[in-house]
Amino acid sequence: MEELLQELKAAYGETAEFRDGQREAIQGVLDGKRMLVVQKTGWGKSLVYFLATKIIRRRSKGVTLIISPLLALMNNQIVAADKLGLHVETINSENIDDWEAIHEELKNGCIDALIISPERLANDRFKELLAEDILQIGLFVVDEAHCISDWGHD
Repeated sequence: MEELLQELKAAYGETAEFRDGQREAIQGVLDGKRMLVVQKTGWGKSLVYFLATKIIRRRSKGVTLIISPLLALMNNQIVAADKLGLHVETINSENIDDWEAIHEELKNGCIDALIISPERLANDRFKELLAEDILQIGLFVVDEAHCISDWGHD
């Protein structure tokens, strides 16, 4: 648990503290438990999976795959991850020209987390990426529960 606090303070300053439940949620993820975190906007849910990602990446080569429904949210998440020193990329409709470079970075183990929209899971090209076994998933995150109800049936 001390490792988590050290990482938090390194990223956000010596006065940084976890909000109620954050540390426990992160530790649960690191212990391999399935976690459901339901909190209001701004509570720091992304800190839970990004700090867990940092520790997971230190322990292994697994990439965090994040399902996120909105491009604006994806961009905010990348900024948040940067504070923790994580290399996060997104494959979405706005960066088609970057997909090959991102694919190579994934192959080379250079990406800590990949953010995609729910629709990407139905994309044949993305399925091929998964089938090639290039994307070793260490943590699977659904950010925004409505992704499950809206997209989970298919």
